[in-house]
Amino acid sequence: FPSHDTHAFLESGHQMLECIQEQDVFLHFPYQKFDYIIDVLREAAIDPFVTEIKINVYRLAPDSQIMRALIAAIYNRKQVVVIMELQARFDEENNLQWSNQLKEHGAKVIYGAPNLKVHSKLLYIKRQNKGNDLSIAYVGTGNFNERTSRIYTDFALLTADKRIVGEVGKVFKLLENNMERGLS
Repeated sequence: FPSHDTHAFLESGHQMLECIQEQDVFLHFPYQKFDYIIDVLREAAIDPFVTEIKINVYRLAPDSQIMRALIAAIYNRKQVVVIMELQARFDEENNLQWSNQLKEHGAKVIYGAPNLKVHSKLLYIKRQNKGNDLSIAYVGTGNFNERTSRIYTDFALLTADKRIVGEVGKVFKLLENNMERGLS
C-alpha cells in the first residue's frame, strides 16, 4: 500500500474549515489520508456556523466514520440530507443499514430514482457567519468509503470557491426536488 503523505496546509494546526476558506485543497488517495475528509465532517458537525450538510453516497464502509460524523451533526442540530444510492455493487447491505440509522436519527435520506443511477461524489456544507456565505464543497472521484480509499486511486477537491460551491448546491437542489417527486 502507498504511504499516506500528509497535506502540509491541512496539518498547519488551523481548523480545517478555515483552511479551506483560505485556499482550495486538492487530495490524492490513497497517497494522502482520507481521514482529512472525515475530519472535515467532524469539524462541520460541531461548527456553530454550519447549518446543513448534504452528501451523495454510493458505497459505504460497514463502520463508516463518514456516517458517524453525519449522525453527530444531527445531534448538533444541523440539517443533514443524504442522497443514497442503494444499488451499489457489493455494498447494498451497508448502504441500507446506514440509511436506516440516518433516518432514525433525523436525517433526510433520499433514495435513487428508477432508471437513474446517481454516482457523483459530492458534499455541500452550508456555513454562514453574520450574513457572509462561508460554504464549502467537495467534488471527488472516489466513494465516501474509508476502506476503498486505501486501495483505489482517486482525487478530491475541497473548495470555498463560490462558483463551484454554487454549482454543487444546485446539483443537490435538483436531486432533492426531483427525486422526492419521482423525477416526474
